[in-house]
Amino acid sequence: MAQQSLNLGTNANDGTGDTLRVAMDKVNDNFTELYNSPLFSGHLTFAGNEISATRSNDDIVFVPSGTGSVTFPSIKINDNNIEGLRTNENINLVPNGTGSVVFGAIKIQGTSFSSDDSTIININDGLIVDGTINVTGTATITGAASLGSTLAVPSALTTLSTLNVTGATSLVGTTTIDNLTLNDNIIGSSSNADIILTPGGTGSVVLPAVTINDNNITGTRSNDDLNINASGTGGIKIGALKFDGTSVSSDDSTTVNVNDNLIVDGTLTTTGAATFTGATNLGSTLAVPSGLTTLSTLNVTSTTSLVGATTIDNLTFDDNTIGSSSNADINLTPGGTGSVILSSLTIDSNINITDNEIKTTQSNSDLVIAPAGTGQVVLSKADINGGTIDDTVIGGTTPAAGSFTTLLTTASLTIDGITIADNTISTNASNSILELSGNGSGGVTISGFTFPTSDGSDGQFLKTDGLGNLAFATASATLSHSDIGDGTTTVATSTTSTLNQFDKTAHRSAKYFISVTDATNSRFEIVEANVITDGTNAYVTTFGSVSDHPTGLAVYSADVDGDNVRLRVTNISDNSTVFKFQRIAIDV
Repeated sequence: MAQQSLNLGTNANDGTGDTLRVAMDKVNDNFTELYNSPLFSGHLTFAGNEISATRSNDDIVFVPSGTGSVTFPSIKINDNNIEGLRTNENINLVPNGTGSVVFGAIKIQGTSFSSDDSTIININDGLIVDGTINVTGTATITGAASLGSTLAVPSALTTLSTLNVTGATSLVGTTTIDNLTLNDNIIGSSSNADIILTPGGTGSVVLPAVTINDNNITGTRSNDDLNINASGTGGIKIGALKFDGTSVSSDDSTTVNVNDNLIVDGTLTTTGAATFTGATNLGSTLAVPSGLTTLSTLNVTSTTSLVGATTIDNLTFDDNTIGSSSNADINLTPGGTGSVILSSLTIDSNINITDNEIKTTQSNSDLVIAPAGTGQVVLSKADINGGTIDDTVIGGTTPAAGSFTTLLTTASLTIDGITIADNTISTNASNSILELSGNGSGGVTISGFTFPTSDGSDGQFLKTDGLGNLAFATASATLSHSDIGDGTTTVATSTTSTLNQFDKTAHRSAKYFISVTDATNSRFEIVEANVITDGTNAYVTTFGSVSDHPTGLAVYSADVDGDNVRLRVTNISDNSTVFKFQRIAIDV
């Protein structure tokens, strides 16, 4: 029935309008039509600014006509899509009090992600993090890991308890976070699991393809997607997290926390520094274009390629150049009876040794073999310009047969197995070694460097005294203001023993990295210790201890004994315990 209007007449009380009965009958008909309409007969009540369902646990259903949408002041819900209407404005999902926002099995509280029904969160596509990633558990990367900046790893590169990423992180491919799977533009859940958006109350808001029930948002069409789209450049805010395109950032904090395990099936890209406090397992390639800041242990079971300048202790590798720190020697020390084998060696940019040939490289330069003091150059056999000289003394005061004050040849000179040609000294037997040796205790001096007369111990290297004298020394690193050394001490008693000591007149303080092994009980520990002295007393502090024993394997102390500062150790048992350490001693 159409709405009925009252006839008020032409003028007041002129009798041309509806009678009172007719007018009231029209009013009754209009009210009957109103109360019989679906708006008032469908169990809804309207009070103030509230629309309520009258039946317990009833849904409130908004059904637009055809392709129409349900529109709120700045949000439009069309089918199963939630869209922002104001240009470049965020869509905010804000729970009440300490409540969280739950998507499927994903819970978002403040800036924290966690799983609501699982221990694993899966991200099925790439993940880019513009800020820092902190991982308190184990980070396992089975694919290639590309780092755009610095990777700082204070411990072994096996498993990390913390991962700090200050730049962008890109996760490529399917990613699973707890029970959520992210693949391309799709957020999915495990089998038969809901993706839940939870409002207050027990009722539901049913949209064409979405049901909001209590604090749950559920798609009503089988296997259909649930889409949340911000308008323009606007992002989606969930708690204190902001989603803008494929970027996730915090809206009120500088840190985004992932509180459960994180599996990245694609590529993880970080533009800032990544800090791993635990061990990191890499299943494939580790690409580091900038530089590894600190590694205590790096175990590589396959081929390692380092691109760009690389510094290892005091050695620097840059392109085809090996350099050392200021005024430091470069020592090549083979193990045991091994040799240093060089296919071609150039000394001081002038002398080149290739195969069994020694020659100068600069045009018209002489090759001078000059012994020191009363030393001599002894040739067992010489071939000079094709002529052989055997058992001949050269250097007499008076020229005589077999004796020369001056020996001059315009061609090569062959002496036994050595040939001298131009400025080149070489052996003439195939693959033979050219040996230079002094007589008795005499040594060999080349370009002002005097070599030792006998071999050193296994693992030693040649060290200069700054005056041209070379001697074998135990492998250690000596810097301009500190000394680096290591050692091993075995303690088989629970009484206090000396682990290591240093001269207080030479060093004021020292830092120790200590690895402890109790093989009897299969217990292990690593700890750092800092020792300092004021000349009379010594002080020590330990930190960074990692042990499989709840109280640790030993207690550390320090004292002064004469001119020595001693680092002392007390075992918790009488078991034979091995202490391996590296020490950095700082000069006074």
